[in-house]
Amino acid sequence: MKRLLLLSLSATIATVLFLSGCTKDKVRPFNKAISGAVQKGPFLSGTSVMLYELDKDYSQTGKTFYTQITNNIGSFQIDKVALTSNFVALRADGFYFNEVCGSNSISQLTLNAISDVSNTNSLHVNILTHLEKPRVEYLAKNGMAYDAAKKMAQSEVLNIFNISSTGIQNSEYLDISNNGNGDGILLAVSAILQGYRTESELSSLLTTISVDLSSDGILDNTLVKSSLIDHALLLDTVSIRNNITNYYLNLGITPSIHNFEYYIKQFINNSTYTATNTVINYPAMGDFGDNILNKSKLTFSGSTFSVRVLPKKCTRVKINIHSSDITDFTYVFNSLYNWNVSQYDETNKVQSFTVINSEQAADVSIMLKPGKTFLIEYFENDFSKAAFSKTIKVN
Repeated sequence: MKRLLLLSLSATIATVLFLSGCTKDKVRPFNKAISGAVQKGPFLSGTSVMLYELDKDYSQTGKTFYTQITNNIGSFQIDKVALTSNFVALRADGFYFNEVCGSNSISQLTLNAISDVSNTNSLHVNILTHLEKPRVEYLAKNGMAYDAAKKMAQSEVLNIFNISSTGIQNSEYLDISNNGNGDGILLAVSAILQGYRTESELSSLLTTISVDLSSDGILDNTLVKSSLIDHALLLDTVSIRNNITNYYLNLGITPSIHNFEYYIKQFINNSTYTATNTVINYPAMGDFGDNILNKSKLTFSGSTFSVRVLPKKCTRVKINIHSSDITDFTYVFNSLYNWNVSQYDETNKVQSFTVINSEQAADVSIMLKPGKTFLIEYFENDFSKAAFSKTIKVN
């Protein structure tokens, strides 16, 4: 009998100790309101924001909270968030203000974030949180402490752009409208990634980068590297600053924009990525024959050709054609499409062709005198200096 009592008592004590040990791994249930903002540029009214509770393995527990952005500054709040874990993931789906073009996106974009909310009620969703998230999850699931994983992932993302993460807050605390170093870095990276890409191109780029980084923290894709530097080289930082500033001013907010230009310039100056200068496309053929703007071709045969370009939305393109005499070439006026053509400058022996609408191809039939050479200058966004030039010969 005594032996049975002892066994029963031992079992009871073991059960109590087991349950006690289990509770140490759990967080006491708590309620809080979570607020923040979703930014690429600012996300617009109607954007959906989902918050998911994560367990200790960073998998969803099934608890989901939803809200919708009802303003155009991207801010949101989710009240009465009942959690039993400190870790959450956020997902935002919506339209946003394109800071490069100065207009609203025409398609939706999805951005994600992961965060520890044990000591905060406020967090943002942005480009950096989105790129970091798969890498943070990979590191944390493979044994790295969460805080260390966050810092490492942020450092690896910023390293793509030759930017140090030293002294920078966690990415979910950065805000493109504020004046901290990290805020300027966020805006610079957002602008480089946006570039002159469509929303689908941007979404694809973000996926490619985040997947590439997730397992080793290194961007290996050479095509992506070239694309990043190509778009960075074309960025008009004056327009970006004006676009962001005016956007917030129109909403009654005076932003304090950091010197994001510094980080874009630093990326351009220090990058080892190979520029291909192919953001704006000059195809081999146009509607009227060989395209004299195709950058790889220097010799042409015949007399009638195309002057064709496929610009990107909100880029600016001007072409200067230099000749030794006004009679060396002439364009066919009735074939003119999407070009604004200047008068021939007889002093400098040049005529300018400027794209009217950057969302459409530009083309015109041009007749070049055989036996002559022509200097062609390409001005892309910055009309003060040529981005590229070549001399062609017509046989």
